[in-house]
Amino acid sequence: SPLKVRNVLVKNRMLYTVARPHFLEGPETYPGDMIRAYYSDIAKNAAIVTVRMSTGRGPRSEMRGDSAHMASWDGDDPAVHNYIDQLIEGIHCEGALVSGANAGGNTVEEAVTKAKELEDKGYDVVYVGTRGAKNREELVPIVEQMQAVRKATNLIILAWVLPVIPGASRGGSGPGGGDPAGPSVEELVAMAKMLEGSADIIQIRDGGGYSGHPNSFIQERDKPLTLTYAQAIKESGAKILTAPNGGFRGPASNEEFIASGKTDMIALARPFICDPEYTKKAYEGRDEDWVPCVMCNKCHGTSFDGPWITVCSVNPKLGLSSSVKSIQPPTSSKKVAVIGGGPAGMKAAITAAERGHKVTLYEKSGVLGGLLRHSDYSPLKWAYKDFKDYLVRQTHKAGIEVLLNTEATPEMLLAKGYDTVLAALGAEPVESRLPGADGKNVWNIIDAYSDEKAMGKNVVVIGGGDFGTETGMFLAQAGHKVTALTSEDEMMQRGGPHNKEPQMDLYQKMDNFSYKVKVTATGISQGKVTYRDETGAEKTIQADSVVVFSGLRPRLDEALKFSDSAGQVLLLGDCTGKAGTIQKTIRSAFFVASQV
Repeated sequence: SPLKVRNVLVKNRMLYTVARPHFLEGPETYPGDMIRAYYSDIAKNAAIVTVRMSTGRGPRSEMRGDSAHMASWDGDDPAVHNYIDQLIEGIHCEGALVSGANAGGNTVEEAVTKAKELEDKGYDVVYVGTRGAKNREELVPIVEQMQAVRKATNLIILAWVLPVIPGASRGGSGPGGGDPAGPSVEELVAMAKMLEGSADIIQIRDGGGYSGHPNSFIQERDKPLTLTYAQAIKESGAKILTAPNGGFRGPASNEEFIASGKTDMIALARPFICDPEYTKKAYEGRDEDWVPCVMCNKCHGTSFDGPWITVCSVNPKLGLSSSVKSIQPPTSSKKVAVIGGGPAGMKAAITAAERGHKVTLYEKSGVLGGLLRHSDYSPLKWAYKDFKDYLVRQTHKAGIEVLLNTEATPEMLLAKGYDTVLAALGAEPVESRLPGADGKNVWNIIDAYSDEKAMGKNVVVIGGGDFGTETGMFLAQAGHKVTALTSEDEMMQRGGPHNKEPQMDLYQKMDNFSYKVKVTATGISQGKVTYRDETGAEKTIQADSVVVFSGLRPRLDEALKFSDSAGQVLLLGDCTGKAGTIQKTIRSAFFVASQV
């Protein structure tokens, strides 16, 4: 519902935070077509849109890591300001307000001057002073500036606070190191009351480096940490609007948080990136149709130092507007068979059905989900389970004929006369050649999830990376004493900003999860695993049960057997050998199916 903030009507209760994907901009020193269109799309969703920018002469190549969210545009070029004006006006055209600039200064006079300049540029909302004030004492000069800006302009004033909850907020300066710093809940409430009449909205982000950008490894479903802060402020009676952010996802849960009085607004970004029709679906009561964010944080980038590669694991169109525009509508409705009910097969089937084709999906097992079925067993992977369940729902809602317990053969499909066959046969765990890997106490990485209760107390996981580490974390959370072995120098690579930090922080603090790096497993026998450390010394470790991950094998040869089963046969997803992640699989499925 709309919300009145002083004398301004805000169209809904959602605020888009700082989260511009790096992928949307190149070396240009101005906001290009893609970034302007992106913000207009965001404004269709959120009532307040944060545009974090700075103007200067420095090239973007000098910016690295998370700072690339705040692009530096050439402030001395009038043509650049013309494009900035277009960006701001594009947001206004969608009925949204523009936020994101700091009107603070060293003095009250500087703050007022800057605020007036921002108001002239079209900004509607500003924040004043530091985002990280830790107590009321630090707020004193900020409040003085806010009051002056409030008197001199019609700007909505937003206050930023980054509190911490002991034992819940996570992450300091690096993975596993340092503790978050910020006000307690009690101090936050006192600060909120101090801000009454000076700030209109208090935006609350967790003060932890990792919990401020949470994923399903450190947050329970529908229990974002900052909601606790907002609720405490509301219950105190403080006269200021609350806008917590970090981990807020689906429309139904966000609606409940607001309707029940826990908060006034919700600040979020990743769900809008995952589903550009988020708000449209919310207004229509279609909560089951929004595309769930898996909270992978890849929209922040997948590298600190390399190319600014930004992706969305569940939105294959992000940053590829030219590729999407080149997709041609079908000239006729076709009879299409999809082989495989994993994420690639389901996404391809849904895409083909949306294009008007008659689709039949063949799945040899009794359920849909493919490799994502492991998320049914791990509480740590609930966000991936939500996405898997979404694909299953959409497959059935799209009117696709789903044939379970049916293993397709080339002869079967040829006999049924399909126009197109989409082969999404996926990948399977590689059988380990390690001596003893065929023992009864040994599991592959997929079966380890469904068979966890059959394992003994002491479990050794051979193989690191995302798959091995996350499996070890699941087993440790289930109560096993886990030791993981990897030949790499780290269990898991950090990735980009906020990408793998929550997982790394969590496994490094698990009492029953230990690991050894730079070691090579040499054999498995009943009750032990033998390995060689980096010095070459042979050692053993007790193991009631062993999980071995030797990689995944694309089922390419099996997929190629369908080459003559229809006039058009296309391969997609993991079976091509070019996917291997949810993001690559979903992108492959969408664009390949768009060729039909």
